[in-house]
Amino acid sequence: MQGRKKVVRELIFDPEIEKTAKANRKAVRLAHQAALLTSGTEEILEEEVPSSNTSNDETESMAGVDPPPRRTLGDYGQATGGHNPNLGFQPVNPVSFDIKNTVLSALKENQFSGSESECPNIQLARFYEACGYTDPTGVSESNKKLRLFPLSLTGRAKDWIDTLPPNTIASWDELELKFRERYFPIHKFLERRNDITNFEQGDSESFHAQMQHFTQGLRAQTRMLLDASAGGSLKNKDESEARELVEAMAQNEYRVQNDRGAKKKASMLELDTQTAILAQSQLMNNQMVAMLKHFTTTPAPPMQAKAVQDVKCNFCGQGHANGECFPAGSEEAMYLGNF
Repeated sequence: MQGRKKVVRELIFDPEIEKTAKANRKAVRLAHQAALLTSGTEEILEEEVPSSNTSNDETESMAGVDPPPRRTLGDYGQATGGHNPNLGFQPVNPVSFDIKNTVLSALKENQFSGSESECPNIQLARFYEACGYTDPTGVSESNKKLRLFPLSLTGRAKDWIDTLPPNTIASWDELELKFRERYFPIHKFLERRNDITNFEQGDSESFHAQMQHFTQGLRAQTRMLLDASAGGSLKNKDESEARELVEAMAQNEYRVQNDRGAKKKASMLELDTQTAILAQSQLMNNQMVAMLKHFTTTPAPPMQAKAVQDVKCNFCGQGHANGECFPAGSEEAMYLGNF
């Protein structure tokens, strides 16, 4: 059985085969684009040509449509009707429920405006407390907080939450994270940590007042008293014992201060040491100023004139020098001159 003869084509030598291959690829690409353009033009023509089933009434009605009104360039800079108004913060799954007056009052009483003097952590703590006043049926804790949180904001903070894109916040954890990133950034965190690390008890700050915000950085006198109360060193106590000891000392100091304050008479004005020192210093300054003013304004007494007026004769006690008791040339003066 004879098989098919294989046709062998003669290959032509091409010294610039890369250039030829590039030209062939370009020709194929142009042919493909021309085919797409031809098919697209045919589809457009088919859409523009009305079908034969179109009634004459529809054709006449389409021909009678008025063109759109003329608009100037200034008209494009103005808002037109039909736009969607800003509906505020819109979570992915918004919920609706009745808000009690107590909850609404608690939220409105401590609203957060976003100023530098306000603490976002304290605001969140107050918000959690207000959320505990209500428990709507069929609403999760996350959706409840998403519904109530915008009511606790005002001013710039309210503007910030309204600018969040709608349907982008799905849970309360996401919103809380964005709130902390916006109003408690990393530089504020570093400042708070630096305040804790470098904390020291003030000179006029009592132990009880200092315990209200931190328990490190005590003065040497207070630290020695604390070690003595612990039986030698506070380091020998565990955490619970040390906490109980510190709280007991703070409470005792607070009680002693209140007892001293109750014994004060209403007619007496007691000043602390610093105020008394300042008052004494001011009094001394006033006295020095008065003395300098007296010396600079009082004229010096005429000492020489007074000395001349006080000259007296030792012989007769009259107001002249010694030896001038008698006029020159008189018998008395000549008599005295013989001696």
